[in-house]
Amino acid sequence: MPLKISPNALCPCSSAVKYKKCCGRWHAGRAAPTPSALMRSRYSAYALHRVDYVLATTHPDGEQGTDPAAIARFCENTDFDGLEILAASQNGSRGEVEFRASLTQGGKDASFGERSVFIQVDGRWLYHSGARS
Repeated sequence: MPLKISPNALCPCSSAVKYKKCCGRWHAGRAAPTPSALMRSRYSAYALHRVDYVLATTHPDGEQGTDPAAIARFCENTDFDGLEILAASQNGSRGEVEFRASLTQGGKDASFGERSVFIQVDGRWLYHSGARS
């Protein structure tokens, strides 16, 4: 079950912008305009337990699992402490975002860095794959 967030609360993606002006737009159905915006919105979706959004923004040929129950368990067992976008690039319908996600699971640091690949399909960016750094 997705968590409730006030539209005027700061967005979970660490942008320092209100949710309604940041990831809330993408969660409501608008297409994220860049791979970086999609990365932020997916991080926020995990933080808010928006399994539907995570699945909808995952490329069908990608490497990430698409088991809704596994994604829900991950969301429920994780505290999402912050996101830092380190680099982003885009070349046509392919984009890459390097980021650091600060996470805590069971009171222990579960943070990680990744370089993610995004593919644009029918005007929408989708997460394809990632390599941990």
